[in-house]
Amino acid sequence: EVTHMATYRNDRAYTAKRDALKRQSKKKNSPCHLCGKAIDYMLDYKHPMSFTADHIEAVAAGGSMTGALKPAHRACNSRRGKKPLTELTTRRPEPRTSRQW
Repeated sequence: EVTHMATYRNDRAYTAKRDALKRQSKKKNSPCHLCGKAIDYMLDYKHPMSFTADHIEAVAAGGSMTGALKPAHRACNSRRGKKPLTELTTRRPEPRTSRQW
């Protein structure tokens, strides 16, 4: 019989890793890895622009709770959801021209 132990957000290993990332990111003043804008590390955790630890491989997509993490805004992390990072490349819109050629 195989037993699978789930890992949750309040798991000690994850919590320690997230807290270490926050300390390092705050010290370096690291920006959100998703949008590139500054993170205010003093904001309440519920604020949309507050720090969250984004899982490089989304947990909902099969990633591990204790997998690689990067700093992100809560709103950016929520917007990303379980999409892979490769899907998030920002594409520039085609330039608009004044006439049809």
